Amino acid sequence: MPHQDDVYLRQNVAAIKDLLGQIVPEKVNAFSRHGNSKRDASWLASVAIVCLGLTDRGTLSDRVESACAVVGLLRGDKATITRQGLFQALATCGQALIELIIDHIAETLPSLKGHWTRGGKVNIAVDGSKVAAPRSEANQKFFSAIASPPKPATGRRKKRRQSKRKRRSGRTRKTARSKDYDSAADESKASTVQVLMVVFWHVTTGLPLRWRLHGHGGSERVSVQEQIHQLPSNARLIADAEYVGYPLWSTIIDAKRSFLVRVGSNVKLLKGLGKYRIDGSHVWLWPDQVRKEGEPPLHLRLITLNNGRHRIYLVTNELDMPAKLAGELYAERWGVEVFFRTVKQTYERSKLRCETPQNALTELNWTLLGVWVALFHCKQTLAAMGESIESLSPVKVIRAFDEIILILDLSTRRTPLLNELLSVAVKADESHRTSSKASHDYPRKKQH
Repeated sequence: MPHQDDVYLRQNVAAIKDLLGQIVPEKVNAFSRHGNSKRDASWLASVAIVCLGLTDRGTLSDRVESACAVVGLLRGDKATITRQGLFQALATCGQALIELIIDHIAETLPSLKGHWTRGGKVNIAVDGSKVAAPRSEANQKFFSAIASPPKPATGRRKKRRQSKRKRRSGRTRKTARSKDYDSAADESKASTVQVLMVVFWHVTTGLPLRWRLHGHGGSERVSVQEQIHQLPSNARLIADAEYVGYPLWSTIIDAKRSFLVRVGSNVKLLKGLGKYRIDGSHVWLWPDQVRKEGEPPLHLRLITLNNGRHRIYLVTNELDMPAKLAGELYAERWGVEVFFRTVKQTYERSKLRCETPQNALTELNWTLLGVWVALFHCKQTLAAMGESIESLSPVKVIRAFDEIILILDLSTRRTPLLNELLSVAVKADESHRTSSKASHDYPRKKQH
């Protein structure tokens, strides 16, 4: 029924247009670009979100072409751009355009009524994960751990290494050869190109609130310290044992935020501290170096839980937090790990495609924005229908958007003939190729 198809097509166009209008605010239109720029920032943002977050069909160039057709259908124009042109334009806009949209996300998320706070706090789970990138020379210099040579050993550590080499000198040739294999494998592993993303994931809505990307040398703890003032004033950070230490915790306390962090044997807590002595579950963090510098100790509460197999130790600066609430919040922290799985496996972004550092960061940033758009719109739809937003299936969400984007894209194209498609189904001419296809620097390659 052609009439019904036209009605559905118009409804889908209106739905995607409204969706992009939510994530790309009007202030993006006022984002200043170079005077010779032919594409405004809102058009670039819309194309980037569609091709990197709402569809995963075909190559990156195919997705950019499809996104241009869909955004042209929404805006009533036929503007196009190449993959290289899109990434170059987004790189020109820089981090400022991304931060502008992320700030808009933070303002939009409370619109999910009844899901913003819990226990009087905005509960945010923070964690980091790594995404692989192509092993180009530029990416290796920027992202891989081997980019900076190790510092030479000095003092006692240098003498200890020299004594170890003397003891090894009496070993067999076979053992020395195996050590050579291990060192080569370690070097290949260190040269693996990975992008670190640190995500602040809102627990009750199940959506990221903020994130930051890092190359080699990026620190998850430093990332939290740098962004703590951008979080809501009543934010409560929930984290695993990676996020410990006096500098991080003192920064959170000074920012008038709270935290709930799991601790292990790497954290030394004091129960009796002279005039600060307090019995029960109250503890203090006061490292020797901090004490020598004249800094005050941190007054904390230690909560001990048992999950049926072993004990879990949690530390918080909320001295009156109930143990039951602490256990529930820490259990819900696992949702950020599920979000990483959604991005890397469901959306098939475990490895990026861009071969330069700037383009790789751009690809991952706009992918996260596109994923946020799809998941947020689905949660809004479920909430309007009276359904639980926790019942959302990310796999079905990406399939739904991928199908609609394909339909809108096909509606803008002329239906080709089969013979036309078969006439170009030939192998590419590589008679002029000068480089080899073989990879000579693959990670963990066997060294014969």
